[in-house]
Amino acid sequence: MDNLVKNIIYSSIQNFFENEDDFFDYTSQTGMTEWNLTHHLCNELSKYIFWLNNEVDVAKLNYDNKRPDIIFHKRRTNKFNLLVVEAKKNCSDKRQDIEKLKVNWMREPLNYRFGAYVNIWDKYRFEAILITRNGEEIQINETNSEYITTEVIKEKSRDSIKNIVEEIGIKPRREPLEKSLEEKLDNEILRVFS
Repeated sequence: MDNLVKNIIYSSIQNFFENEDDFFDYTSQTGMTEWNLTHHLCNELSKYIFWLNNEVDVAKLNYDNKRPDIIFHKRRTNKFNLLVVEAKKNCSDKRQDIEKLKVNWMREPLNYRFGAYVNIWDKYRFEAILITRNGEEIQINETNSEYITTEVIKEKSRDSIKNIVEEIGIKPRREPLEKSLEEKLDNEILRVFS
């Protein structure tokens, strides 16, 4: 699953460059913000992670109102907390954001399965790192990632993943997904993307 998520993030970044090819071309009266970047990146990620809800810049009230840039989860439960993304728009120190992902979002009780640091500062100029549940940091780039077209995801396949999510349900709300159910969902997701 690590490899698939890495490739989804890479593909989403490439799609962002393709679909927003004039993103960095503003007049002198307009400036691009991190929120704008996260909005467009989230749109691209959601084409691949279609079975979950996505949020941009949502406040986590029980966590000192900390606000992850992008999350993919199922509302009203922690069982499907899949991906949390910290996005940046300039070359800056990434260590602080990587630690924020690990400390704030990937530990109990939220237990996000994957974290991603994505820094896009110009067209085709980016740095991205996937953080796995065990803390491994995996670079995401053109040499170690594969592009996935959105056409590989057929409507029938989309429904099969959504059906498994519905079958699992949202209760208990505060507990992570049981290992056997996570494996069942992973197997279906991997089948759809293979």
